[in-house]
Amino acid sequence: MASTLLAVRRRTPGCSELDSRDSPGGSRRSAIKPPGRSVGGSITGGISLELRLSFENLRSISLTRILLVTLVVVGAVFSIQSNWKLSGLRKTHSKLREQAGFLDVEDPSKVAVSFVPFDKDDIPPGVEQAYVWRYRIHFPANYGTCYKTQRGLVKADSPQGRGGSGSSWSSPKPAAEVVLATMALLKTDGKWIFCRSVGGGSSTSSLPKDFNFEDLDNLVFEPLVSPGDKTRTFETDEAICLIRVREKQLAKKRRGGTEDGLYRGISVYVFNSNHKDAFEAWAKGNATSMKEAMP
Repeated sequence: MASTLLAVRRRTPGCSELDSRDSPGGSRRSAIKPPGRSVGGSITGGISLELRLSFENLRSISLTRILLVTLVVVGAVFSIQSNWKLSGLRKTHSKLREQAGFLDVEDPSKVAVSFVPFDKDDIPPGVEQAYVWRYRIHFPANYGTCYKTQRGLVKADSPQGRGGSGSSWSSPKPAAEVVLATMALLKTDGKWIFCRSVGGGSSTSSLPKDFNFEDLDNLVFEPLVSPGDKTRTFETDEAICLIRVREKQLAKKRRGGTEDGLYRGISVYVFNSNHKDAFEAWAKGNATSMKEAMP
């Protein structure tokens, strides 16, 4: 019996193990298990497969991240280039608008004024010296333009003054209009004259011989708009000072002393003809402002 049991448990070449079982007749029979992997081999193979899958997943994630980073970098480069080009175009556009004296009328019911560059080559021959101011002005519908020029003695903050003066006006127009206004101090034959040109009309006036507009350190120039300024807007009931040029020091009296708030110089105002009486009351000193003199 012992030899039989030993024979049953002996390994057979090509087989993994002998198994002894009782047959239905009471005898014992042997079964041979087919060769296969051991438990340890199965665990090792599973770990290798998992590592391979993990590596492939990591590689896939890395490639996706690289692609996303590349897209972000390329997008940033294109954005920077586009912004740079757009900035250049904006600067060019702004420069062209400035050169042309672009008038930005945001509210057609108000007066709008913009600066217009003046080319020195446009100064006629024979002019020894010139100061030129040019504006583009939008007047709304039903606005009658009135211009008032005061020369001799002028105030620094109003149309009041003494000396020579001149005015021109027109009836209100049913439609809005845009005009080109030019004002200039010109020296010809040793004398200074003041010229004003608006639309198709113009006027010229002489200035006192002792007016010295060459001493810039002693002068104050007060234009309505200057190079680089944006369009300025005004209500229709405002008096607008287009230009004022005056000396820094108060004018001297002939018998000594100085004038009360008066300077040697010139000023030009424009206002709505509907408020002509109120403006004249202000210009004569009967009111502290045009609005104060309005009914």
